[in-house]
This record gives sequence, structure tokens and C-alpha cells, in this order.
Amino acid sequence: MRFFSVEEANRLVPLLTTIFGRVRPWVERVQKLAEALDAPEADPDPDATRPQREERESLLERIRGELGPLQEMGLEIKGADGLVDFHARRGESPVYLCWRYGEDTVTHWHDLQAGFSGRRPIDSPDDFEPTYLS
Repeated sequence: MRFFSVEEANRLVPLLTTIFGRVRPWVERVQKLAEALDAPEADPDPDATRPQREERESLLERIRGELGPLQEMGLEIKGADGLVDFHARRGESPVYLCWRYGEDTVTHWHDLQAGFSGRRPIDSPDDFEPTYLS
């Protein structure tokens, strides 16, 4: 598992901004298609909804294709609309550095169990050191 420093995470922000800028409209479209397909008034005939289902599956595949390489780099995608956690160490404790689409830099962290609602500001980037484990 790879642990990131704040500096290492921040170097990835331009890439994340580009990728999520491309993916976010697809995510919104998938959500609209899912709502339409799940609506009570949706046509139960599979042939009638095939184009919507095929579009949804195609978009999901495109989203996976864009986000997969980020996961391979060791990032945790918490939301396909642009929420990313980076494994980090704060002292002896494993934590997450947290970034959300629209933020210019990584400015928050949280405990592994806390999630987004437990985000805290990064007081000193030096509190987080990179470590590489095999």
C-alpha cells in the first residue's frame, strides 16, 4: 500500500480535476437514467428500455475506464462525482488525506473511520509522511 504526503497528493490534483471534470457529466447522466428506469411509471417492457439501459452501461464502462487507473495508483475513489481519499500516515496513525472536486489543493484529512463528515483542516503538511510498503 502506498502512503502519500500532502505534497504528493497535491501533485495529483490537476490530473484529478481534469478526469473528474470529464466524468461528472457522465455520472449525472447515469443518475438520471437510473431514476427514469426505476420510476414507477417506467415501461416494464425490456425492449422499450433497452436504449436507456445500454446508454447507462456504456457510461458506467467509460467512468470505470477513467477512474480505474486512479485506483491502481493507490487512490480511493469515494464518489464518482469527485471525492478522493489518499492513504497517509499522521504520526503512527494511518489516516486519509481528503480531496473533493473543485478544491485547488488537498487541505483536509480524516481518520479512517470518520469519513467525509469528519474532515479536519491540515495544520502542517509536515505531519504527513510518505511511506511505501510492499
